Amino acid sequence: MRYQKTYRYTSKLGRNETVTGILFVIPSLAMWLYWFLIPAIKSMRLSFYNNSSYINPASSYFVGFQNYIRLFQDTSFLTAVQHSFFLVTVITATLTVLPFIIASLLHGNLRGRTFFRTSYYMPNVLSSIAITTFFMYFFIKDGPGTKIFTLFGAENTTWFNNTQYAMTLVVLICVWASVGFYMILFIAGLQNIPKELYEAAMIDGANSIQMIRYITIPLLKTTTYLVVTLNMINSFQIFDQIKAISKQSPLGSPAGSTSTIVTFLYQHAFNYLDMGYGSAAAMMLFLIIFVLSLIRMMLTRSEDQ
Repeated sequence: MRYQKTYRYTSKLGRNETVTGILFVIPSLAMWLYWFLIPAIKSMRLSFYNNSSYINPASSYFVGFQNYIRLFQDTSFLTAVQHSFFLVTVITATLTVLPFIIASLLHGNLRGRTFFRTSYYMPNVLSSIAITTFFMYFFIKDGPGTKIFTLFGAENTTWFNNTQYAMTLVVLICVWASVGFYMILFIAGLQNIPKELYEAAMIDGANSIQMIRYITIPLLKTTTYLVVTLNMINSFQIFDQIKAISKQSPLGSPAGSTSTIVTFLYQHAFNYLDMGYGSAAAMMLFLIIFVLSLIRMMLTRSEDQ
């Protein structure tokens, strides 16, 4: 009898927790459906139409894969793809290695580590436009940042107006603004590694480099995959920094040196009012991110087996 009462109480408690969980999930699910899924479906549909007018949308007509064929014949789109992959490669590599090094240094018993952690994380909560504006004035001709880099052979020029340095400026802005966020992820991963493993390695005579190679890096594999995935997705979606650098000029200025897939689709969809062509570029961006994420998942599974 007592067992039956306990079972009923446990079953009722489980049902209440399930209902509570569903109630908490419903608002997020509704917002996801309204703000992501429905617009994504509409964008996919528009990519098959010649929709170049907001004033008279009824004038649009079905063109099939013509917008996609046009994309691969458009040299400006192919250039934007190259720039996007450049940003993803450089930023992902930098924002994986650098935060790991900083996290490793700040994970130990370093004096004032709370101050340093806060200092590194602070840019992540600042406005990306404000950060970009600061860097633009920091890297003008004869500016402090420009003078520092002239010591390494760079030209004394305004970086955001120079086709050779504009993309480098975007990389610096993104790295500086996001390094603290990924540092926190690595610190969380380091805190989950048992200290006994390091103590045993020290007893066996392992040095610091060997402990990082054979203990830290393998046990941070999950965190590293998360950091790489987030970096990859966020790097493909960089927009605010490029918009601020372009100022009143067309997106991707100077002379298209900072154009990406995102700026390309935005310019064609909202500046040139060609929603069909812009939607096709958006679908290509989605496909690229999806394929790269799928490859990463397959590599992860193959290593785990």
